[in-house]
Amino acid sequence: MKKYNSNGKLLITGEYVVLDGASSLAVPCQFGQSLTYIPDNSNIIKWISFNNEKEKWFSTSLKADNFSIVDTSSEKSSNWLINVLEKSFQISKRRIPGCTIKTYVDFPLEWGLGSSSTIINNIARLFNINPFKLHFACSNGSGYDIACAISESPIKFQLINSEPKFSSLTWSPKFSDELYFIHLNVKQNSNKEVDRFNKIKKNKTYIHQINELTDQIIYCNEIKEFEELITEHEKIIGECINEEPIKNKHFHDYDGAIKSLGAWGGDFILATRNRKKYFEDKGLNTVLPFKKMVKNKLIEY
Repeated sequence: MKKYNSNGKLLITGEYVVLDGASSLAVPCQFGQSLTYIPDNSNIIKWISFNNEKEKWFSTSLKADNFSIVDTSSEKSSNWLINVLEKSFQISKRRIPGCTIKTYVDFPLEWGLGSSSTIINNIARLFNINPFKLHFACSNGSGYDIACAISESPIKFQLINSEPKFSSLTWSPKFSDELYFIHLNVKQNSNKEVDRFNKIKKNKTYIHQINELTDQIIYCNEIKEFEELITEHEKIIGECINEEPIKNKHFHDYDGAIKSLGAWGGDFILATRNRKKYFEDKGLNTVLPFKKMVKNKLIEY
C-alpha cells in the first residue's frame, strides 16, 4: 500500500496575471487531499472518492490496460480522471496494475481549494513523474496550485519563460489575526476563467505593477498599509479583466478591505478586520481565520 498527501491552495496576489508572468503570493492550505493505492492481481482499477464527511461522492472501475470504463457513477468525472491517467502513462511510459485507489478530501468540494490539483499531484507521485509536467498536460493553469500542493509554507511563484519557479516564504504578517477568509457560496470554474482571461487584450504594464505590489504585500508590517495595497491590487486586476472589484459590487459598506482570490466572482475572498457577523448576516457562514487556513511549517503559531 502507498499513501500520498497534497495541500490545497489559495492565490493571494497575481490572480489571472500570473499566467502572463507576473509574480504572485500563494499559500498552501491546512486542508488537502490524500490518495491511498492498494495493488491487487486484477486487471481493474477500482477508484473510490470520499468527501470531507467521509461519504462516497464518486466511484468508477477502469480496465488497467487501456483505462476504458467498466462502470461509473459519473461519466464526466471518469472522463476527467481517464485523461489524467492517460497523460500519466504517456509521460511515464508505464501503467499501474489492477488496484484499489481511494481518495479522501478534507474540505468541502465547493470550497475550490484544489480538489483537482491535489488529485493531479497525488497521481503524479503514484506514477513517479514531474507533477508540473502532468499539470500542463491536463490543465491551462499556471501551476501555482501544484507548487502549493508540495509546499509546507507560503510561496512566491512566477512563470519564467513558461517554467514554474517558486520559493518558500515565512509569510505570516504580525496582523494575521485580523485576516479572514470568507467563502462566497459560489464555485468558480478556473479553466473557464483562464480561457476568458486569455481572450482579453491587455496592457502588459500591469505585470510590473503587480510584481511591485506582491513584494510590498509580502513584506508589509502594518494593517493599514496592507489594506491600501490589496485595494490597489483589486483596482489593477479589475481594470485588466474588465470586472468591478467585489467590495464595490457586494460589500461597499464594509469598514475593512476585501480582496478576491483566484478566479474572481466565487470561492474565497480575503477580508481584513474581525467582522464575522457582518458576513454571517449576508448568509456567508464559512469564515476562517488566517491561522486555520494557511499552512506554514516554517512558523509555529
